[in-house]
Amino acid sequence: MQEAPILDGMPDFHDTLEFLRLRDRRSRADVARVADISTSHLDKLVANRITPGPTSFDKLTHAFDLDPDQRRHLRELWQPSRGLPHAHELRQRLTSQSVQTYLDDLDTRDVLAVCFDPLRTVLQGNQIFHRTVPGLAEADNNYTLWMFSPAARDNIDNWETEIPYTVAILRGTLGRYRDLPRARSLFRKLRATPEFPRIWDSTPMQVAYECRRLAPINLHAPWTNQPRSLSLGISEYGESPDVLIGYGVSDTPAIAC
Repeated sequence: MQEAPILDGMPDFHDTLEFLRLRDRRSRADVARVADISTSHLDKLVANRITPGPTSFDKLTHAFDLDPDQRRHLRELWQPSRGLPHAHELRQRLTSQSVQTYLDDLDTRDVLAVCFDPLRTVLQGNQIFHRTVPGLAEADNNYTLWMFSPAARDNIDNWETEIPYTVAILRGTLGRYRDLPRARSLFRKLRATPEFPRIWDSTPMQVAYECRRLAPINLHAPWTNQPRSLSLGISEYGESPDVLIGYGVSDTPAIAC
């Protein structure tokens, strides 16, 4: 039996389907039997990169042992890639809504607050956020890209345990926006960093969605000379699914999504 391929590229439905089959050391005939479809149909789906219909897709997803996040990820790969407004358009929306005033008010309550798009491009943030994420501009104002910078390694005490979670979140996001030029550009830049390929290639099908985050992130805080543990919460901002808002509260339970 052929070894499971390394999923080192952008998330893709057909590549993922083959990975799952080979990971479980199963033949296409076995997968087709469990999914109650013909082997020839499965061969065509994979060889010709055909998108299955809803019935065949549902049968295929139940042929593999997937957790809820993995099942959601596979469904998003099956669906068409989504679009996303450019960051400057989203920033203009937030400016017109005076969102920065709200973020600055949270500063006075010692709450980190930041607005970003689903690709983690930072749109607006308060002073606590920008103190916590030094060198963000050098990372194209993208939080995920910053996480693979030397500044992130210096600032985050639990970087080694935090970074696999960052990659698991990214996998779901890239699956959703996989055909977007901005998403592909971000992936190329991450692949060029020293650490990202190691984590990405060694954690296939590890996918997470942010509302299930429980563990805090532990930081150096040079401005206080004290370690700082932040419980993070992320939710959609207002009625726009294209803007997310993140909160960080010191030494308290995470804000519910």
